[in-house]
Amino acid sequence: MSSVGIVFSTLDEAGKGIADVILSLVSGVESIINGLKAHVIKDLNAVLIGFNSVVTEFEFLDDLLDVDYYVVLSKHSSAQHIKSFTTHHVGIPIHDLSLSANLPYLPPSNPPLAKSLLLNLVKYRDLLKLSDFTVTYEVTHHGPFRVRRPITFVELGSSLDEWLIKEAQEVVARSVITSLSDSVKCIPTVGVGGNHYAALFTSRALKTDECYGHIVPNYVLRQFKDDAKTLRNLISYAVDYSSVRTRRVVIDDKAHSIAKKIVKELAKESNLELIEA
Repeated sequence: MSSVGIVFSTLDEAGKGIADVILSLVSGVESIINGLKAHVIKDLNAVLIGFNSVVTEFEFLDDLLDVDYYVVLSKHSSAQHIKSFTTHHVGIPIHDLSLSANLPYLPPSNPPLAKSLLLNLVKYRDLLKLSDFTVTYEVTHHGPFRVRRPITFVELGSSLDEWLIKEAQEVVARSVITSLSDSVKCIPTVGVGGNHYAALFTSRALKTDECYGHIVPNYVLRQFKDDAKTLRNLISYAVDYSSVRTRRVVIDDKAHSIAKKIVKELAKESNLELIEA
């Protein structure tokens, strides 16, 4: 058993490229896992494996890999073609937010790992002189939705031009390698509100000891303004489903009053520190 499954899609140019760079930087042993070729990386206590499926549909991971948590190497797409390195957790179906009303849980977040990835993406971006790339959290979004182990995406964006840049692939590869060896002490935090690229929470994570797990953005809060039950469930899941106990919740002070009321109630019930920022 390895501690971490580093996974990617063989259909994804960025994911494949990042995986190749990782293998060029570490020593791995080829192995066969459930009939698929994999690389066991003993120095990282990890297994690296690609699947012939899109990453948002990796619902099968728990059935195939015996690991503690997952890191997903992925491309990031944006209509604005912004050069970026991002990391985020999964579970809110933003392609059809109405489906959120029936979610039984969120796949667990991994706040310390995401924080380490964020810091290392900045570090290696600067070392490799790719200052035109932004580094940011994204909010919780897309699948896989049924994974029961902590799962964290790290992405290179946001078009084919960027996905194939070797130095950009190396930034992500080195960030993953370093992050899997880091021991980050931080305050596990849930973010509520803000935009999709989580500007508020990214800034706070880079400046403080907060590490963010799930982040529920303003567009989700607005969607369920008149459905307090669903909104409470989503925020409660964000708090509860984490690799480490959530200790703090930060809410954007621009969030609507219903969301603020729910967050205050949950913070009191779960003994969480509450910050309005």
